[in-house]
Order: sequence, then structure tokens, then C-alpha cells
Amino acid sequence: MDKELRSAYIQLHIAVFIFGFTAILGKLISADHFTLVWHRMWLAAAGFFLIPGFIKTLRQTNVKYLFMLMGIGILVAIHWLTFYGSIKIGDSASLTLGCFGLTSTFTSILEPLIYRKKFVGLDVLLGLLALLGIAIIAYYAPSQKEGNGNIPLAIIVGVFSTFVAALFSTINSTLTNKVDTKVISFAELTGGYLFLCIILLSSFHIEAVLPVNDFKLWPLTSEPKFIQSPYADFIWIALLALVCTNVAFVMNLNAMKRVSAFTANLAINLEPVYGILLAAFIFKEHQFLNLQFYIGAGIILLSVVLHSIIKSRERNK
Repeated sequence: MDKELRSAYIQLHIAVFIFGFTAILGKLISADHFTLVWHRMWLAAAGFFLIPGFIKTLRQTNVKYLFMLMGIGILVAIHWLTFYGSIKIGDSASLTLGCFGLTSTFTSILEPLIYRKKFVGLDVLLGLLALLGIAIIAYYAPSQKEGNGNIPLAIIVGVFSTFVAALFSTINSTLTNKVDTKVISFAELTGGYLFLCIILLSSFHIEAVLPVNDFKLWPLTSEPKFIQSPYADFIWIALLALVCTNVAFVMNLNAMKRVSAFTANLAINLEPVYGILLAAFIFKEHQFLNLQFYIGAGIILLSVVLHSIIKSRERNK
């Protein structure tokens, strides 16, 4: 494996580890998921102006690509709304993360359709193998609060979120070699934010799924955790925007210059593992770390390792 490819894999897995924090922060933030995503998108977009040379790079970018990326940003906004919506609806981060086992399966179907190439049976099989691991973790993980949350609706919303994530990740992979990764993230965040503003102005409200009427321009924390302050949500949203979005997105997109969309999405199957481990460490949720968890995590790791080895050997040949 050459140096650039090794660096891409390292960046990819660091980004996935950071992504694992998003579900944790989603639980810590007391505001509704529309408020959460609205603030995350504008703050993350603004964060790119702190990077030296970003404005110059943005000005040099073809306007056609900027509009394309802003359109993709609508998918990003929908993904985040449904991701955090699933967490709030089901009152369980692990349940939503479990749905992400479908990412590689969806990608193994979407990638050949978008790139107009043949379906690869191995990709489908490894995607299903990862799905099996996620299914075991999700099925055997007990609810954090027995009797709370609409589990069936949370699963439906979570699976839809996973499909949208696979779709925009696959489309993104066609642009990472044409546009600077920071510009890609900025344009998508801006497009997603404008989309949310349109929804907000139209007052399009769907109870539980799209709680626009619950939007808070100034989100004070109703039930503070760890930071006993009514302004705790501001801190969590800032971390979510600047670290889990700006840093992780750029690293993920940099990695996608060298790895396929399927490989990237297969690695994202580790996000539930990292998320549940972090939940156990931060929230002391040791009940999730049962035998079934280790079996499921082992299956996911096996699928990622097998795919990396096979693709590496193909390149060497």
C-alpha cells in the first residue's frame, strides 16, 4: 500500500471516529433536531472562513460546481434532520447508529447505477456482512429508557437517513478530484442551510419528524448534562459544527480522493461501534457491551479488513 493510500485510510478512520461523537452530542443537546441542524449548518459553514486561503480558493471555484454542490447540500440537510430525528424519536443513539449498517448495502447498489458500471457481487456480499454485524448490535442492545420513544418510527426514519447518506456520499465521490474539499463542504453546508431556511419560512411542520414549530433561534438548555448551564447547548452545537463537521468532513472528503465511495461507506459502518463505545465511556452505558456487541463489532471489522485487503491486492496486481 503506497503512502498516499495509507494516509487516505488513516484520515478516513479518524473522520469516522469523530463522526461517532455526533450521536453522543445529539443526545446531549436538549433542543429539537430542526433547531440543532439549522444552527450546526450555518456555524459550520461560517467556520471555513477561519481557514487561511479559503476565500481565495472559493473565488477560484467554477460557479457551476458551486450550484451543483449546494444542491447536494439539500441531501446533507435531509440526512442530518432524519439522523437526529431518529435519535430523538426513538430516544436511543444506538438504534439510529444501528441503521447505518445499511449504508454499504445501499452504496453497493447506488454506486454502479450512478457510475454506470457493473454490480460487484463482492461489494454487495461485504455490505450484507457489515449489515449482519450492525443488525446483531442493534437487535440485542437494550433501550436506554425502557418504554420511551417510538422505536418503529425511529427505525423507518433512520433507514431513510442511511439511504440519503449513501446517496450524497456516492455523488460526492465524483467531485472530490474536481473541487477543493473545503469548498465542497462549505457549498453543501450553505445549500443545506438555505434549504432549511425555506422550510422554516414556509412553516412546514410534521410532528416529531420535522418539528419546525419548535424551532429556537436562541436554544437554551432545558436539561443540562455534564455542563450545568442554560447555555450548554451552545457549546455542544459549536463542537458538533466545528469539529464533527468542519474537521471530519474535510478529512472524509480528502480520503475519498483515493478510496472508492463503497470503501468509504463501508468504513462508516464502524461509526456505530465507536458511538456505542463512547456512550459506554461518557454515559456509563456498559449494558450495551454484551457478548452480542462484540460479535457484531467483530463482524463489521472483518468486513472492513477483508475489503481493504482485497482492494489492495487488486491494485498491486
